[in-house]
Amino acid sequence: MKTIKTKWFWWWGWNPQKVEDWLEEMEAVGWNLYQVDMWGVRFKFKKDKTQTIRYCVDFQSSIDENYLSILKDDGWKMVWSGAGGWYLWKKTYEERRPEIFTDTASLIERNNRLSKILVPFFVLIIAIFIFLLINRDHGNGFLIGLYVVLISFYGFLFYKLQNYNQKLKNDIKE
Repeated sequence: MKTIKTKWFWWWGWNPQKVEDWLEEMEAVGWNLYQVDMWGVRFKFKKDKTQTIRYCVDFQSSIDENYLSILKDDGWKMVWSGAGGWYLWKKTYEERRPEIFTDTASLIERNNRLSKILVPFFVLIIAIFIFLLINRDHGNGFLIGLYVVLISFYGFLFYKLQNYNQKLKNDIKE
């Protein structure tokens, strides 16, 4: 029987719950996470005992000792940090599933932090795209097409983040 497994799991910042749930399911069947690549998409597991572990993904553009100590004092262990401000935390539990985010407003703030980080890159992509359009005669049709794809992707990211925030706000109202 194989005792080590590598899995790829693509997830998006606007919906980290999918990767959190998947990791918890892996632990529940005895595949214990022991390594995550720097981009947070390749996960390595060892076959061992089943565990009830809560995983939470957070995005922080910068952290301080207070952030780390609050989570560590509450029993959370950082599993991964990388890809420009993303953090993966885990905590073993028995009865009530723990949460890092104690309220919906914290989730909305996390999404807003991510949006603020994406804006400068989006502006840069738009500026390069405009430059390419102005200088079209130099045979850069491929690059223009690439930047159309990038702009569309960033637009999609902003749309999904805002859509998720709106869903969270509607949940607060209910």
